[in-house]
Amino acid sequence: MTSQSTTRTSGASADWMDRENEYDRMFRPDAPRVSPDRNVQLMKLRREQMERRLEALRASGRVPRIALYARTVNGQSPDRSLAAAREFAEQMEWQVGRAQTFTDCLSLTTPEDRCGWLQIKQQVKSGFIDGVVAVTRAAVSPQLDGYETELNWFATHGGFVALVHAENVVTQ
Repeated sequence: MTSQSTTRTSGASADWMDRENEYDRMFRPDAPRVSPDRNVQLMKLRREQMERRLEALRASGRVPRIALYARTVNGQSPDRSLAAAREFAEQMEWQVGRAQTFTDCLSLTTPEDRCGWLQIKQQVKSGFIDGVVAVTRAAVSPQLDGYETELNWFATHGGFVALVHAENVVTQ
């Protein structure tokens, strides 16, 4: 299982790098640039959104209320995925309600077509839960643009997405 630290890089080490990068962009606009990996960008976005929401919940003295989410293959129950998501939530000391487990068929690729995912979003929007735990990014959306859209929706509606295995982890 991949741990997801909620610690930040020290301000001093990040500051000089940011200043140097800004200087390069300003005075060397023609220099070739390597764009960061999209998975890493989305991982950072998700973690920042999650950290912001968790900090707000801590400040209010409330334990995060979480739903578990997994995708099914050929109608089989995703017991292992749900168990991994539950274990992760328990390690984080988040609260998982009895009826807060949702599944959808793997063949339904777009989040708008998945009943379980839409129920989670409705629960977040209504304030019944604060976030969702899934095993991988692909459970949320197999497409990077769709995944980013979902992350932004959760952030807009006061929720967050947590993953057992972070975006940059590739299983063999």
